[in-house]
Amino acid sequence: MRAASLLVAAALLAAAVPARAQDDAPAQPLVGSGLTFTGVPTVQELYAQQKACEARKPPRKAKGAISESTYKRMERIIDAIGKGEYAESEKKLTELNENARGDYEKAIILQTLGFVYASQSKEAQAIKTFEAALATNALPQQVHEQMMLNIAQLYIADNKYDRGMEHLNVYLQESCNPNPDAHILLASAYAEKKRFREALKQVDLALVKAKTPKEQWLQLKLALHYELKEFPRCAEVLVHLVGMNPVKEEYFKQLQGILFEIKKDPESLAVLGLADRRGYINEEAEYRNLSNLYMYMGIPFKAGVVLQRGLDAKQVEPTEKNLEMLANAWMSARENDKAEAVLKKAAAISEKGELYRQLGYIYSEKMQWKDAIDALEKALRKGNVKEPGDLQLLIAQAAIELKQWKRAEEAVRAAMGYEKTSKIATEWAAHVQAEYDYATRDKNPVEPADPLETQTN
Repeated sequence: MRAASLLVAAALLAAAVPARAQDDAPAQPLVGSGLTFTGVPTVQELYAQQKACEARKPPRKAKGAISESTYKRMERIIDAIGKGEYAESEKKLTELNENARGDYEKAIILQTLGFVYASQSKEAQAIKTFEAALATNALPQQVHEQMMLNIAQLYIADNKYDRGMEHLNVYLQESCNPNPDAHILLASAYAEKKRFREALKQVDLALVKAKTPKEQWLQLKLALHYELKEFPRCAEVLVHLVGMNPVKEEYFKQLQGILFEIKKDPESLAVLGLADRRGYINEEAEYRNLSNLYMYMGIPFKAGVVLQRGLDAKQVEPTEKNLEMLANAWMSARENDKAEAVLKKAAAISEKGELYRQLGYIYSEKMQWKDAIDALEKALRKGNVKEPGDLQLLIAQAAIELKQWKRAEEAVRAAMGYEKTSKIATEWAAHVQAEYDYATRDKNPVEPADPLETQTN
């Protein structure tokens, strides 16, 4: 009985990977999760495989016992290990091993010594010692399997992935009910070797087996699907991660990005909108992304609200690009007053005339003719505007409304100089003359001037 309790203590010390209880009942993991597992057995199939394995391969039994004197010394050594006294414990265990009586006693001593080596980052010595303990073939099944895992883990921790994978695969053949953590360890090794498909199978096996899968496992599954460009599977995993840890804002943002990638735009917007309501939108790129999504989905007012909030919070810089983006949102939403205020700021810092052109159109719609002429002339002076002939015609229209006949005539003549507007500008010349004649008929002209001379090509 005392020997058995010592075995438990040594096993707990030596366990680099926590042992899992061997349940008889099959696990029922991730019910309703929506996760896709490809190429792995179901829970029921795994349970049947386990029972068949146990029937043809009885578990190992402990072979021997520990002497009373060794037991007492081991108790003191294990207590010292618990206090971190590794150097002294190593020395005493080495001496004890030299005088071990029987394979079982030797295996327990070596198992504990291997843990001491591992605790001091002496991986090579730890591996050699654990392998010597296994070679006695005297340990019971669960402890024997745990030692195999210890060795594989040490190889992988030492970046010796091929050796680690080799030992893990031997363990998987030995065990009738492999620990899910072993599948994850093997998956991580495969991933390091860029064997992503094999890694994914191991992660899926762990998830099918585990009653309570760890968040890190799902993160690994997500990374593997991403490497394999299986974006719909990425979305499935992220939905589960959001449910598992809803306070982690990164999951919301990753899910939104994946949904957008697979062209599920309404769902993408819904997820990013939820992230926004939770207060997770706090960087310029995120404000712009959400605003762009609203624009893409035909909701420009919301696009403007989001971007304006970012500017007000000073989380979005008032650059020309951002202000133009905001102005476009307001104009698309027919919020001309808001668009006007933003365009004034953007146009003033822009090196191009395009923003003044947009501002001129807004003033024209609002019939603020003087402001329209001022903005449109600034647009032409700065240059780099679309359809300058059209701008000249719009200036002519504003000038007519203000009864500035010379200014109207000059704008029409300028429009004649552009191929696209030359023909219509000729017609406008007649229109300007007609408006002038009507305004000055039977009364003095508002703006004294020589009679207009129309120009034809």
